[in-house]
Amino acid sequence: LGHQPSSFQATYADYVVYEQLRHEFMNRPRARAAFLHGGLVWRLALHSLGFHHLPSVLDGISTEAVPFGDLLVGNGSTYYDDGLPDEEIDFICGTYYIDRPHGTSDVVSWWPRPNAWDASGLNVGFWSARCEDWFQRHLDNIRE
Repeated sequence: LGHQPSSFQATYADYVVYEQLRHEFMNRPRARAAFLHGGLVWRLALHSLGFHHLPSVLDGISTEAVPFGDLLVGNGSTYYDDGLPDEEIDFICGTYYIDRPHGTSDVVSWWPRPNAWDASGLNVGFWSARCEDWFQRHLDNIRE
């Protein structure tokens, strides 16, 4: 969501704008990559698009897989699949960079980025009931 001045304090209105932008992003072919990413990125894609989009993941690579996706090489063959660069993952998680003096910046986000999610104890290899409870509570806290 870009760089913000040090005085920036996110509000619920900022969250609504972020959510709208994320929904728009998810309505592009790149959404398949978000579903494939798994974890919280998967859940945010699901929140934007709904369960009825899940079967589309099985349709194969999107039209954006070759220019923007992951290159996979194995057994003497080259394959492509949908993937997300770090910038898009940060966007999906609602990341801001708060500019500080001396050219530094703090990184804050509406949702934990993958490194934080992986270390949280919630990442157990599948989306559990505990993960869903946390997600719904976090969403409710943002909306309050």
